Amino acid sequence: MKKRQNKLQSSEYILLLRSFREWLQLLGYSSLSIPALTGSVQEFLQYQEGNDKLSLNQLVATDAGSFIALLQTQTGQRTNKPLSAGHINKQVQSLKLFSRWIRDTKRSDIGFNLERLEEVRRKPTWLTKLEISRLYDAITDTILGVRDKAMLAIFYGCGLRLNEGASLELKDIDSNRKLLHVRKGKQYKERYVPIAEKNFEEIKLYIDYARPQMLSEVKTDRLFIRAQNGCPLDRQGLYVRIKQLARKAKIKKKVGTHTLRHSIATHLLQSGMKLERIQQFLGHGDLDSTQVYTHLVNEAS
Repeated sequence: MKKRQNKLQSSEYILLLRSFREWLQLLGYSSLSIPALTGSVQEFLQYQEGNDKLSLNQLVATDAGSFIALLQTQTGQRTNKPLSAGHINKQVQSLKLFSRWIRDTKRSDIGFNLERLEEVRRKPTWLTKLEISRLYDAITDTILGVRDKAMLAIFYGCGLRLNEGASLELKDIDSNRKLLHVRKGKQYKERYVPIAEKNFEEIKLYIDYARPQMLSEVKTDRLFIRAQNGCPLDRQGLYVRIKQLARKAKIKKKVGTHTLRHSIATHLLQSGMKLERIQQFLGHGDLDSTQVYTHLVNEAS
């Protein structure tokens, strides 16, 4: 295989990729997802350029399969380990979307018939109720502490994913019905999440009391903001803050925002909530994803 360049050489591929990006934007894909999806397609097109295929009409259905097969022989630049099934499946998703787009827009009738690789699921890490209490105990009685409790209310109390919590805006809190509107869920599905009374109180205290004191001249509707400058708190900032609290609470487990999501799901199941309701609460596309928590509960009992 010829060495690939950092940028696309074919002007046709450059225009294709630009139009594909615009199509994803029209469909409502998030600003976090679009670079990953288009980046995967760019890598595929660069591979085709390396094989002297510089035009869409030169591609055949098996080209995508050959590219995925190649990925399965490669190692990650940072890890120096074989690419994971999860990483390759993201490439599969991108190429299937690209194939759908070129057919829908009648650019080509080529179809990439790709199958996802089977992923080995690791058992989720979750915190006991005592460990959750220790997290709360580690929070200081300050403006920043009010924000930290609101973060736990969102990621533990409401079970949101990191991207979902980072994307929340003030308008997404329905105070009348005590519901949380998740607009940017996984696979771009929206849902409403009920907010328990205690969690609602923590969120409202943050919105009404702490957040206005953190705001600066930079106005934002994003729910979580930085204490230093009032700018939106991004995914990395939220993730790091949860890890800091876990270290302060002297919790030895590897803790992130998703650990809190696993924890609330396990605790709800322990309390007797039906699996189907937990599936809706978490926004899982199928019951199999929720089923893993039954194993955790059985092991803990």
